[in-house]
Amino acid sequence: MSIAQQRSLANRSRHRRPCRDSNNPVLANTIAALFHPVKVDPSAPSFVDPTGKHYENKQVSWKHPLGSKPKWTEPLGKKVLIVDIDTRKPTGDNQIFNPAKLDWKHLEMKGGGLVSNAIMNHYLYAMIHGYDYKFYQAQQLEGHFATWIRPHIFRELIDDYQFVIALDADVTLSHLEVPLEWMFNRWGVTEKTSMAMPYDTEEWRDGKSVSQDSKGQLVLNGGVIMVQNSVMAQNSTQTQELLEAWRDCTTEKRYPGCGQWKQKWSHEQRAFSEYVRYDYNKDPENIVAIPCDDAMGWPGFHADVTDPKNLDKYNIADCNGNFIRHYTLGKDQVKEATSTGIMQMLSELVQKNIFENPDAHWYKEPPKNEKREVLEGEQ
Repeated sequence: MSIAQQRSLANRSRHRRPCRDSNNPVLANTIAALFHPVKVDPSAPSFVDPTGKHYENKQVSWKHPLGSKPKWTEPLGKKVLIVDIDTRKPTGDNQIFNPAKLDWKHLEMKGGGLVSNAIMNHYLYAMIHGYDYKFYQAQQLEGHFATWIRPHIFRELIDDYQFVIALDADVTLSHLEVPLEWMFNRWGVTEKTSMAMPYDTEEWRDGKSVSQDSKGQLVLNGGVIMVQNSVMAQNSTQTQELLEAWRDCTTEKRYPGCGQWKQKWSHEQRAFSEYVRYDYNKDPENIVAIPCDDAMGWPGFHADVTDPKNLDKYNIADCNGNFIRHYTLGKDQVKEATSTGIMQMLSELVQKNIFENPDAHWYKEPPKNEKREVLEGEQ
């Protein structure tokens, strides 16, 4: 697909009826009802994870634009779309779009198997919180690295939603009970925000950072992208214009030099960080940089990917994926993360139900008399 074809597709999408997720309503409603008792309220002042670590509703390491009052207090529901965008088709053996029964134990964490795992985690999360979900099987963009499909697809989808959130196939939601609205409050997302992306995990090679743009700023990572429709939020076309500038960046009509990022690492995310973010961040709230520790890496990330004897040669920031885990260098761990997230919620549900109905599920045998009765035949 060429860039001209992308523009044509985006133009056609503006005149179609709004698309909505074709969830099985019975399944979606059942999932939402099942997990409702353990869901976190969007305006909850804090969250405590299973290890006992405490997180504030707002980001305390920098001046929060909302002060102490959360912006997002009610569920956004179908105003939110979670989308998996991929050129890979999970239709092979033991993959989710193959009608044969799925064998979870032997699901491979590569290719369509990795995509299948992502769909399960992201789709389940969407149903828990009442969001729309889609898997967008994209066509390869001619002459560009595979991830360059993102900008034009965001432009195509954003007119139908207030928020569109795309997650890579190696990304999992760490705590399925925590809604996006709660995270938006923590990160300082407001009605002025067009896009939010996490800072990349900063890498140092021979003591020099390789994760900065030409201005010395950390690049943003495209594995987690949140886009807000500025027309709905503030009657402005800023988001649409931003996405079109990003989509057309490699034509070099506006940004000379952008063409080098067609295939050069880190592709569209570097192009965004190098050019687009500086033109569309007039207000600090327009483009929100999510802390790396909240949306990159995983617990134990630094120890897993570095050699303590050679940190002078290679080192990387220790980002733990507090709320969203991105297994860039640990794809073999993605399936376990998905399983753990589901079992954690189910365990909490069972535990909560037991303590809410102790008489029905917990029988305590009364103590026996201290004086032992003499049974017949023991005399």
